[in-house]
Formats: sequence, structure tokens, C-alpha cells
Amino acid sequence: MAKGKLDFLSKDEIERIHSTSLKVLAEVGVLVHSDRVSRMLIDAGASQSKDGKRILIPESVVKSSLSSASRSIILAGRNGVRDMKLPSPTRMYVSNGGEGTYIKDLLTGATRPSTTEDVRDFTVLIESLPQIDFLWGMVGALDQPANLKNLVEVRTNFAYTSKHIQGGASTAEEAREAIRVASVFTDGVDGLAKKPVMSSVCCPISPLTFEGGLAEAQVEFARVGVPIVAMSAAVAGLTSPVTIAGTLAQINAENLASLVITQAAEKGAPWIYSSDSCPGDLKTGSIDYGALEANLMRTGAGQMGRYYGLPVMCAGMGLENTSLELSTVRDGLPYMMVMALVPSDLGSGFGGLDQAAGASFEQMVVDAWVWDHAREFIREFDMDQGAIGFDVIKEAGVDGNFLGKRHTMTRFKKESIATSKPEAVFSGRQGKSERGALLKKAKKEAERILTERTKPAASKDELRAMDDIVESVRRP
Repeated sequence: MAKGKLDFLSKDEIERIHSTSLKVLAEVGVLVHSDRVSRMLIDAGASQSKDGKRILIPESVVKSSLSSASRSIILAGRNGVRDMKLPSPTRMYVSNGGEGTYIKDLLTGATRPSTTEDVRDFTVLIESLPQIDFLWGMVGALDQPANLKNLVEVRTNFAYTSKHIQGGASTAEEAREAIRVASVFTDGVDGLAKKPVMSSVCCPISPLTFEGGLAEAQVEFARVGVPIVAMSAAVAGLTSPVTIAGTLAQINAENLASLVITQAAEKGAPWIYSSDSCPGDLKTGSIDYGALEANLMRTGAGQMGRYYGLPVMCAGMGLENTSLELSTVRDGLPYMMVMALVPSDLGSGFGGLDQAAGASFEQMVVDAWVWDHAREFIREFDMDQGAIGFDVIKEAGVDGNFLGKRHTMTRFKKESIATSKPEAVFSGRQGKSERGALLKKAKKEAERILTERTKPAASKDELRAMDDIVESVRRP
């Protein structure tokens, strides 16, 4: 079988990045702003730098962690939603983006802070769109007090979707609260390892830093079998070297350090190699998700994860503000088809705006519609003798005709997707439409879904159990 893909790094270049990353960890080390996690790493074979500020991780500890890490993991769904088995050689599973702090109406430009109601509505929308496989927290519940914000978001996500939830926590206590909520849907906390209905994005902070609360949350999740996503988010030229090569070496070191933390917490704990790193806009000091080099950087990171034989999440999905220019699904295909070629099991980003700072309901629908066509670009194609069709070539060499042959009639729908999806073409087959027409259609669809489909996915007993957890934190 043949499948569309991008390759950026040669074998020698992969080895060079790997060896440099090991040198970085052994000689430069990482900052770990948690005494508890630092002691755990030292007990696992790491050491402190001479000034006592950094944790140095020798090659032997990295190799031991690579050896013990799970090569195959499951991200579980509920209520009949299919589990995602990783690595996934035949398809990429995709999610929305997160965590935005405001809602924008792309048609009017109106912007407002996000609320708990928005968390619910995005969850309902994600549950309803079959193109989206799992859920990120799209926006924050900014109307909640700080001590309840993350817990209420997790509770709302579990209440309104049966799809796998990829969340997070900024402290060990928040992690324990999220674990309590997730365990409502398994055989208690012990059941999470067998049925991980939640995974957690635990980001290293570039360059080479682990914030105390995040690191301690990562340890809590790892110890109960919640899969860890080590999403390095370096900004080339600002928080990592300006070169793609240097950034790949740094984020690879950050990922390996995250793996060491995870395996030191719990041998065999599920862990996913991840990067959301992109070039920086050196004029503004911001990340630049739209940079031409962004997908090359993502491809290189994905290749590094594949090199270790680990599950990978390096694809950034979504059209962001480009949707303002689109008249049809076809107009968005060139952008998202390139994103689809990144070697990754998982991708995220649908619904995001303004470099992921905000979110839009209609944008999420547009992204889902375009992905429904773009993902065909990475479907598998037969390359066996039957597909090659020597006999039909031989026959057509005599009569000059392929159209009426059985080989054509039985295979054309699989080989040319435009037969069933007319918009899955670049140009030449459709009339033009007005600029922004796709967003108008998407807004109507989002409004329809949010009007018709507001029933919780969780049962009454599950809702009651989650509410009890929230109340126990609200009134300790």
C-alpha cells in the first residue's frame, strides 16, 4: 500500500539531531522548578549541575526511559465511540484547538471573553461533527473562580461528549481533580490505565524548562496511566535557535526529558512525542503558525518521534483566519492537504483563530468540512499487481480504450475521490462563489447544531457524581 507523506530529514540528519539532544541533556540539562520532581529524577539516575540549578540527564537514563515506554497505546472513547489505537499507520486522528480566551464572530468581527456556556457549546459542536475524533478544551471558562476553572471545564467536557478528551492541569491538585472526574467513567481510578478516557497535554517550557506545577501534574497523571502528551511549543528565533535544525534538536531534548519524567514516575506509563513548535515572527515577537516553514518543522519533529517508535502528535490542523477568504471547501484544500502530510498520529487546531488566541464556532465547522476532503489525500492506495493492471494495459494497447474495462469500473471510485466528493479538486470543475460564502454556511450549521443537540452525553448518575466532585472543591 502507498500513502501520501512528507519526509524532511535524512537518516543521517535524524541521527545527528538525536546525538545532539543527548549531549544537551547530559551537559546543559533542564530546569525543573519542583523539588519533588527533581528528587525523583535524581533517584532515577540524573544529577544536579555544579551550581545546583539544573538537572543533568545522562544517556543511560534516556535509553532506559525509551526502553520502558509503551510503543502502543489506546486513547479510549465512551458510549460506543471507537477507541484510537496509536501509532496509527493508516489515518490521522484530529481534534479542535485550544485554549483560546475569547470568542470571535468572523462575519461581524465581534469579540468577547469565553465562558462556561461556550465550553459547553464547543463540546456539543465537537460531539456532533464526525470529522473530529477527540476533544481539546477549546476555550477557557473565564467566568469561573481560579480554583474551579479547570475542574469545571473538565466536568463540562465529559458531560457533553463521549469522544476521548485531551485535557491538562497546571498543578498536582488540578490533576488529581481531573483524575477523579475521569474515573467516574471507568472502574474507579484504577480503571483509568485500562480505559484511558482522558489524556493530558503537559508542555515543557522552551527553552529546556519544566514549570513546577505542570511537572507535578504530569507525575500525577503518569502514575494512574493517563497518557502524557509532551507538547514542546518552541518559537524559533525567540525560545529556540532560529534554525530548523537547532529547534528540532532542542524540542527533541525537551521531549526526551519529558519522557524521562514520565517513566521515572511510572515505568511503562503511556507517553506521546509531541511538538507545536513553529517559526517566530521576529517583528512582533509572536509565534507564526502560518509560516511556510512551519510544516517542515512539524514534519521533522514527527520523524524524530517515529525514529523512537513512539506515538506522535505533531500535526497542526486548521485554517484560522484564512477562512475569511474562502468561497468553497475547495479553496481551503491546498492549505490543509499539506498539514495532512505531516507524519503524525494525532493533529489539533480546528476552530482556532489569531494564532490560537481565540476561537470561532463557524471556523470549527469550516475546518471540519475542509478536512473531510483533505484527509483523502493521505488515504492508502493499492500498489499490488492487480492495481498495476498489466493485463488491462495489454488489452488497451490493442483497442486503445480503458473506460469500458472491468479494471476501471471496479476501481475508479477509490482511485479518484472527486467522483464522490466533487469539491476535492483544486480547480477547473466549479463555478466561483462569493468570498466568505463558506463561513456564512458554516455559521448556519453551527447554529443549527447548537439549537438541536444540547442533550448531555453523560448519564444522570454520571452528571451527579461529577457535580459532587465540583461541589467538594467549591465548599471543602
